[in-house]
Amino acid sequence: MTEVSKSVEEIPKERITKAVKQLNLFVKRKLEEEEKNGNDLLGADIEDIDQNVHLIAVNATSFSGSVKQFKLKLIDIQHSLYKPWKQNSITALKDFKCLLILKDTDVDKISQDDLFDSLNEDNIIIDELISVNTLKTTYKAFESRRAFIQQFSLILADDSVITTLPKLLGGKAFNKLETTPISIKTYSSSQKKFSKETLINSIKKVYLHKLPVKLPRGTTLNVHLGQLNWFNESDLVQNVESVTKYLLDNYKIRLIFIKTNKSPVLPLYYNNDVIDDLVTGEKKVDEHETSKEKVTIDGIEVDLSNFEKSLLEIANPKKLSIIFSKNIKEAKRSRVSEEEESKQSDNTSNEPESKKFKN
Repeated sequence: MTEVSKSVEEIPKERITKAVKQLNLFVKRKLEEEEKNGNDLLGADIEDIDQNVHLIAVNATSFSGSVKQFKLKLIDIQHSLYKPWKQNSITALKDFKCLLILKDTDVDKISQDDLFDSLNEDNIIIDELISVNTLKTTYKAFESRRAFIQQFSLILADDSVITTLPKLLGGKAFNKLETTPISIKTYSSSQKKFSKETLINSIKKVYLHKLPVKLPRGTTLNVHLGQLNWFNESDLVQNVESVTKYLLDNYKIRLIFIKTNKSPVLPLYYNNDVIDDLVTGEKKVDEHETSKEKVTIDGIEVDLSNFEKSLLEIANPKKLSIIFSKNIKEAKRSRVSEEEESKQSDNTSNEPESKKFKN
């Protein structure tokens, strides 16, 4: 994890609220167009595709380094992703189901009835409870194991067995957020043994207050926030605030966008300091680049590279003079130099011939 300054500028709530409003308007227009064109809106096909909300964050360096991460990062949020997911799955093509995987030695220490009685108050249901050995035996065949895993939208697993699951479940299961197991604690830290209370509290914490995020090896992170129709505007804004704050506090984030699957990306944040470093680095790498475009900023004509032109499109218009201050200074210096050369040339041309050739 990259060390960052704690003085990072937070994203104004008004900006996030405006972006969420625009996404809602975009989806509403799209659905109205589909209905007007006579497309079938029965079922959830179009809504499922169009209303998935993603937060895209671009880091200055790799989020996870060169080592592949099997454990999901859990970010605190105020409004559960899983509660509305389960509620809306009633009309969706796939039911929301939850799987719990425990150690072979612990699976008999708690029953489905125990889980139901302890979790029902929070409307949490564990649909299937199995041991690691069950995966090895009952679902030994690859096809049966894959079909079994694909049933679930949330998989919870004892933290002590999480590292053995990639081999048992197969790499493809870890390509999807839904089928990537989330580690939970099952052992009491004080007694060092299986604890029903610890297990129940861990399940509640994930289900009610955590958002799972798969950290990539690269610099671009895709955070799935659920669907627009799962949340009211205020709740979704609060979740976005929580996620962006975590990212800004823990990584050297340079850009953050929000979008649905088919909407344009809406910029929420850029880090001017990081971008300055990147621009400088790109200039060093691309010194041979001759493709420049002239753009007028604050009345000054400046040259922008491809990267800088992309930045111009998402930057706050009121801060262009700050973001491109180096470019403006260079343009001003260049203009002053040209003017001085022009004056010297004019003075020389106006000198009498006798002075020009005087020995």
